[in-house]
This record gives sequence, C-alpha cells and structure tokens, in this order.
Amino acid sequence: MSPFIKESIIINLNKNKNFDLTAEQAEQNNAQKASFDFEAIQPPSILETIKASLDRESKAVIGRITISSVNLKLPILKGTTNQNLLYGATTMRPDQKMGEGNYPLAGHHMKRESLLFGPLLNIEKGDTVKITDFKKDYIYAVTSKQFISEMDTDVIQETKKKEITLITCDKAVRTEGRLAVKGKLIHVAVHR
Repeated sequence: MSPFIKESIIINLNKNKNFDLTAEQAEQNNAQKASFDFEAIQPPSILETIKASLDRESKAVIGRITISSVNLKLPILKGTTNQNLLYGATTMRPDQKMGEGNYPLAGHHMKRESLLFGPLLNIEKGDTVKITDFKKDYIYAVTSKQFISEMDTDVIQETKKKEITLITCDKAVRTEGRLAVKGKLIHVAVHR
C-alpha cells in the first residue's frame, strides 16, 4: 500500500503546485544556497512524501524541463535534496548554468514509470530535451543513453562542451546502477 500512497501524493504534488514562475522569481531562487549532499539521498519514505505535500511552495524552483517524446514535464530545482527530488529534476553542482558547459540534472525513478524521471528509460537518441529559466529556452538533442555505476561521477563534471546530463536510478528500487542520458545543445531561443 505504501508505494501506491507515495506515488499518488507525488502525482498530486506536481498537479497542485504552480511551478510556472517569472524569470525574476527563478533568478532569486537560483541565488539561494542549496545542498548537494548525494550521500544523504534515499528513496522517498511515506513520511517524507506526506511532509512534502504540506509544503505550499518551493523556493528552490529555477526552471522547467520538458521532454515531449516521453511525456515528461517537471520543475527544475536548485540542489539535490530528498525533498527537491519529490518535486522534479534537481541540479547536481552549485556552479552549473543553463546553456553553458555540462548541465547535469538528477531525478527519482518510481515504481510507476510515468512519474518524475521514470520516463527517461524510454528516451531515444535524437529526442529533444528543452530546459528553461523563463528567460531563455535551451534545446538539446539526445546523443547517448547508457547505464553506469552510481560511483561514476565523471558524467556530471563540468566540460567545455555545451551539453545536458540526465541521471536517474536504473530501477525503481534501491540500486547502485544509474541511467545517464546525454544531449548536446542545438538551439537557444527567447522564452515564450
């Protein structure tokens, strides 16, 4: 019963929260300090999920990610924390900037594969990934999809290439495997 309740709450979290911000609000949120303690990340408990449902707004939202080919649309939150991962995609380094270098994002993989970063399992080379900071839209084309170890942190390091890296667990249970999706920046446009 617990996984069903958690997933139902997560569905409602994302339905009932307005993650559309102004560019100014996103910029203010991005100026806040954030945590990037990967060791503290755990699969969400029912208690954490309920607690997150009581939080009426997230001060960590800095953008949005959309992958139409796999029906994924989530907020991007600054900092990789258990709570942020319940809402959407999280940044993985304090220095990352959209459209510059490597822009890594992490997301949970739940039993219901349509939630959070679960749809990444169905992504294919050539699919497009759009992220926005509500000023500009950054469009990436998927170039690779590979399964890696959780210890392979090289994929999130800064690079000179303008790329995006999307990371999620390879299974919806505690696992040491990760799915890493890479894409190259192909277009930047004014956000509408």
